[in-house]
Amino acid sequence: MFSRDNILSSFHLPTNMIKLLVYSLIGFVCITLGTLLVFRPDFLSTTAYRHAFRKGQQNHEDSEVEKILHPRNMTLIYRSVRERQRMRSERVRDVCAKLNATGRLLTRSRKAIPSHFSSFFVDDYHGVLYCSIPKVASTNWKRVLLVLTGMMNTTRANKLERKDVFEVLVPRFLSELKYYSMDAIKQRLETYYKFMFVRDPMERLLSAFVDRFHTTPVDLYRKTYGRRIVKQYRRNASEESLRLGHDVTFEEFVSYLLDPRTKSKKPFNTHWKEYYQMCHPCFVNYDFIGKYETLRDDADFVLDQLGIREKVAFPSVDRPTVKTSEILAEKYSQISAADIYRLWKLYSIDFDLFDYPYPDFNI
Repeated sequence: MFSRDNILSSFHLPTNMIKLLVYSLIGFVCITLGTLLVFRPDFLSTTAYRHAFRKGQQNHEDSEVEKILHPRNMTLIYRSVRERQRMRSERVRDVCAKLNATGRLLTRSRKAIPSHFSSFFVDDYHGVLYCSIPKVASTNWKRVLLVLTGMMNTTRANKLERKDVFEVLVPRFLSELKYYSMDAIKQRLETYYKFMFVRDPMERLLSAFVDRFHTTPVDLYRKTYGRRIVKQYRRNASEESLRLGHDVTFEEFVSYLLDPRTKSKKPFNTHWKEYYQMCHPCFVNYDFIGKYETLRDDADFVLDQLGIREKVAFPSVDRPTVKTSEILAEKYSQISAADIYRLWKLYSIDFDLFDYPYPDFNI
């Protein structure tokens, strides 16, 4: 039999010294953890753990670890989501009742045509209609719909590359409501689960500008919009800028939006088109109106309502390291208070319908 004393004596170390070493080790661990939590409070956060864990694990495993580390009380979350949804729906109904007399909106009193539903995607198998608004997590919702077709080589929506989604997969595998007959459209509007997502209009405008013209510049946008914007709103523009349209400023972009000639020539591009013009919330009785500001909970709720949460997960959204409010304040500081008011006026129906406050950038 080996006793504790025999084991200790075999190492030729006094018991007191062993105890001292053990206590020292424990103290070192406690001090290290304490220091990390004080100076790096994100050390044990879900985000920090996710980035470390993702290096060698699949996203599915990552989400499982996240659930263990930070279990979410879905009952309480869904209770909050339902209450928010009740308030959002009431808000839309009240504002629509107020605006119906203006004749500016597509309402149930006006005759609809298929082209009104150019932003709607259809999943006939699951009975779903989704109104897509660019820069409001629309790419991820299209990824989800693509996985639900059963035609993808993966069940993980975040594995679908952005470029493939837009250039190949969406045109080939997703159905658009505008191509249905009006009778078929009405039948789906009456019976399918209908949802849309919105975002603070000012934040979305900035996101659209940065994405289309700078972060992932699209030649089509530079040629179609960039060159025109530079030509009309920049004094003494260089030949290069006039030819390429590659260096549009945010101030010039806002001038383009506010110019009455812009909308008189053709409707806004969908990346800066008004929400009510795309999704017609006074005509379509939505089952769910989500917001980008509560995206995670709202997306989970929609998937749960559709009974597909076990089939597909909504892709995680990478949040910027700089606070959105700081980015907004910086960019909109370039815009005069008068033009900010005019921008608000331009998108005032969206602000009103979806209960967003008047923009305040401390300018």
